Amino acid sequence: MTLNATTLDQRIGDAFVYTFPLHDVARTRWRFTQQETTRGKPPNRLHHNRHLLDDRARQVTMPNNDTLYSSAWLDLSDAPVTLAMPDMGDRYYSVALLDAFTNNFACLGPRTNGLGAHTFVIAGPAHHASAATALPVGATLVRAPCNDVWLLARTLVDGEHDAPAVHALQDQMQLQASAREPERFITTPDESSPAAYLSLVNETLARNGVPADEQFMVDGWADLGIRPGALDAWSTLDPQVRDAWTRLWPALRHRLEHPPKGSIRRSGPKGSWFSGTDHIGNFGKDYVYRAYIALVGLGALERAEAIYATALVDGDGQALDGGHRYRLHVPANMPVDAFWSLSMYEFEPDGRRFFTANPIRRYAIGDRTPGLIRNADGSLDIAIQHAQPEAGTANWLPAPAGRFSMALRYYHPQADLIEHRFVMADTERVAG
Repeated sequence: MTLNATTLDQRIGDAFVYTFPLHDVARTRWRFTQQETTRGKPPNRLHHNRHLLDDRARQVTMPNNDTLYSSAWLDLSDAPVTLAMPDMGDRYYSVALLDAFTNNFACLGPRTNGLGAHTFVIAGPAHHASAATALPVGATLVRAPCNDVWLLARTLVDGEHDAPAVHALQDQMQLQASAREPERFITTPDESSPAAYLSLVNETLARNGVPADEQFMVDGWADLGIRPGALDAWSTLDPQVRDAWTRLWPALRHRLEHPPKGSIRRSGPKGSWFSGTDHIGNFGKDYVYRAYIALVGLGALERAEAIYATALVDGDGQALDGGHRYRLHVPANMPVDAFWSLSMYEFEPDGRRFFTANPIRRYAIGDRTPGLIRNADGSLDIAIQHAQPEAGTANWLPAPAGRFSMALRYYHPQADLIEHRFVMADTERVAG
């Protein structure tokens, strides 16, 4: 049977966009839990980062340099897990729970649960009812929509000198799970071919399912190789379908490297900042934006917890590049209840972004950076450039030699930010 090539290409593109977050979450999970070279940590166990991430970290794209991460990959198929969080005082923290499609179905912490110690019972779809019946006194039930869940906690640390205090809090976090060994992924991630991609996607679909109102789409892509549980779907595809996948494969990921039209909000006097739509972190039916964020900002929080603004260009619309010097003016009173920070990222060939090596080992600058030199009105001018400024390093955010991007993070944003009334200055290119 001969298929319409244009229609086939469009359908493959749609299937890829829909399933890419599934694949990227599974790939990340495999690297954390099964990859021998990273001394994989088993699922259902907390793993704490003891040091702020730096230019050597390559596991999560666009990480932050403000918090210590604690993470666990949960397998809820056998039984619920119980998370006990200590009293963190007034220190900022959050515990994001992401489903297999990268949606934050819960964000635990002082904003949503108040101060003090808390106990949470996290239950997969098969255990919602039983967990509610057996819920311990004082515990909160969290109903997960799927079996594979990424628990990603962030705890604020004010530099390495503050790390021991955070380590003590991390050591008090407890995760209790079934004694049964969680199932391991059969498929080893391999991003070089569509055959391997389909295998991992299909394994992940079988483990987690899809929302009921989206099942028809997955069913409709069966002839394209999207078949839950079919690890060798490639071998049974129509040759024309295999040829189309192979021809399109190099471009499919490349298309995700750029913010999709209509899926982002521009801000700044000249619109040089890109911020997420109001549904970032809980994407609904915006599959293109969901896939884009999975590539460039996997694990992004929902806007009520944190707002991210990204700069790829300066105020004149020119790509940010370490061959030039820039200045960013930050007002004295940023509209946040927690804190803000500006992070610097270099680009990898596949479009992912990570911290860049620099002589002062500074990967972000913000309201907690020691030694900042402020203007008389309390505002701040940040020097963004590759070489050390003549004025010194106090306000310097080092850039790579080539193309770069920046992320401005606002934690616990105030109403002016959430309702888009606050306007951040554009990044200004400095002559010379």
